[in-house]
Amino acid sequence: MKKTLKIISISSILIIAFLWIASEINIANDFNSTEITNVLVVMYLFTSLKYYQMEVKDKNAEISELKVKLVKRN
Repeated sequence: MKKTLKIISISSILIIAFLWIASEINIANDFNSTEITNVLVVMYLFTSLKYYQMEVKDKNAEISELKVKLVKRN
């Protein structure tokens, strides 16, 4: 799940960059609208937020596990 979220967020940024470059050289202006860009930005923000939430959850679980091991050791 985390890998999928990361792929979606990276591909959103790449599509935004492609659309921006295409608009600068006047290619594919039909597909470059603010609505599409806004949807891609929101998709990037949402997937990045979910990805980092999962990362923090995993790291907190690992920290808790290491604390338990440390207490058992002492």
